[in-house]
Amino acid sequence: MLNLSQNRSKLSTAHNNIKTTIKTAKLVDRPKFLCAKLMPDLPTSASENPNENTAANTSPNTAANPSNPQPALLPPFLRIFAAFPSYDRGNRLYASGRYEAAAACYSKAVQIKPDWVSAWLKLGKACKQLHSWAEAVTCCDRALEIDPEEYWAWMQRGSALLKLQNTQEAIASFDKAIQLDADKQEAWYLRGRTLEEMQQWSAAADSYKRTTLIDPNLSAVWCRQGNALLQAQRYAESVAAYERAVKLVPGNAEAWLNRGLALMKAERYAEAVTSYDRAIQLQPENSLAWFNRGIATAKLHRLAEAVAAYDRVIQLQPNDCEAWFNKGMALKYQRPAAAIACFDRAIQINPFYPEAWIGWGQTLTEAGDFEGAIGCFDKAIQINPNFPEAWLGRGIALAKMERHKDAIVAYSNALQIQGDYLEAWNLRGKSLQQLQQHEEAIACFDKVISMSATSEITSKIGLQQGIALERLQRYEEAVAAYNQIIQLVPDSFEAWFKRGNALECLDHYEQALSAYDRAITIWPDNIQAWMHRGLLLSKMQRYSDAIASFDRLIQLKPDSWEAWAARGDVLQKMQRNQDAISSYGVALEIKPDCYEVLVSREELKLKGAISGKW
Repeated sequence: MLNLSQNRSKLSTAHNNIKTTIKTAKLVDRPKFLCAKLMPDLPTSASENPNENTAANTSPNTAANPSNPQPALLPPFLRIFAAFPSYDRGNRLYASGRYEAAAACYSKAVQIKPDWVSAWLKLGKACKQLHSWAEAVTCCDRALEIDPEEYWAWMQRGSALLKLQNTQEAIASFDKAIQLDADKQEAWYLRGRTLEEMQQWSAAADSYKRTTLIDPNLSAVWCRQGNALLQAQRYAESVAAYERAVKLVPGNAEAWLNRGLALMKAERYAEAVTSYDRAIQLQPENSLAWFNRGIATAKLHRLAEAVAAYDRVIQLQPNDCEAWFNKGMALKYQRPAAAIACFDRAIQINPFYPEAWIGWGQTLTEAGDFEGAIGCFDKAIQINPNFPEAWLGRGIALAKMERHKDAIVAYSNALQIQGDYLEAWNLRGKSLQQLQQHEEAIACFDKVISMSATSEITSKIGLQQGIALERLQRYEEAVAAYNQIIQLVPDSFEAWFKRGNALECLDHYEQALSAYDRAITIWPDNIQAWMHRGLLLSKMQRYSDAIASFDRLIQLKPDSWEAWAARGDVLQKMQRNQDAISSYGVALEIKPDCYEVLVSREELKLKGAISGKW
């Protein structure tokens, strides 16, 4: 069963206050990436008063002298002297934040001296401050007509075009600036920003990399590079970028947070928890860090810690339906009633939240209430018919009821929505096997193997590949598939557990036992692992160890009739018949209609009566 919580990691984007989704994840970064200005202001005299009016800038003698020539009549080389007072006053007005007045002064300067590049650029800067982006582009174009190799004109032009969402022309401007001077970091940086807008993540990351090669001390650019690499699914490089960012600014909580997400995407969950802990130390009330910590600890099967993290999120944001949902998913294995209460609360907050109905259905399936589970999955399908997990869950519940034809329909619906849903292909093949439709079942398993062979191996893909190989009784290949997962994710409970299954089918009992033990080390409270370990030890005639495994399982789940029945079987082999009858009795109290257990108990009673012990 896919764990729906695996796709709910969050990130946040601070630089534009817009939530960016990576499978419902939210991305965090900071707005202040560059301290350098795009174009340095010309220095102005400290003695000049920026509040002087225009008339004050002209000396009385000049204004009163009728013989003073008009600027247009001056020789070109003298016009700069006539234009400079307006230009200079514009600088002072700009420095004081009076951008409209500054623009008027710069306009006057370029009227007097139309070929003054600096004045056109200053006018463009003032237009940018007034959000007059098109006018800013025009100013840059005029500057470039005069001097096509003016770096800052191409830079300003590109940044204004970016504001106008004209990304292709913006890229062309930044590329021209880079041609003129490839050793300035500003053009590389803004080129990366533009490529981000175009969602060309790898190219953006490469531009940011060039920025950091020029100036490796820009923490915020390392963060942006990490974000772009994360979006490009280049997770190891993303982690490295965030590590450079936090090395430069250890107090950057957002970088620690995003580093944690990159580590989770790389399935390095223990390291992710450490990263989230650092973010929480810096920002104890950061609900996003607590939420992601819950996801990571759940992946490590540290479910009590996960529940505590979600509780902290709920304390900070009581109406966060995702926190209620994920808390329920962490509780569903050992506290199903509490899990259902969480799903119910999530639905109260958001009635159109299919994930909560799916989680509720999964919990009821685990508890054996298959009809109730189907009702929950149907609710999810009513909300969103295109949710493949809902159809998959419905199919699993139907298969548990031996309604395999209906289950196949449900799995087929899931596959119509998501053709590469490997788990649905595997489960469809399993139901076809139950209906003795072996050729069609083999085709399903072959489909999984062929699709997984052409995909980049992740733990999820490798796991389904191994399951398909097991179904085809290709156990050695299955073991190899699980080994590949373990190389990628050494603490993958599922890979170690399934490896144990495959080795057991090969009669490699000692290796299988080691695999189960490793799985239990990773997830000490998993009842399936304890059950399989006990059954294997019984095969190995290590009966006392088998009893210990079943006892541990019963501690975790006292109402597991399977554990009580298996315990009875082992006690019978140990000729502890009275203890075996007691174990069978508890199993029958939990599941009175279990015919096999009833027969085993009655046979033992009969044997005891014949021998005269009762």
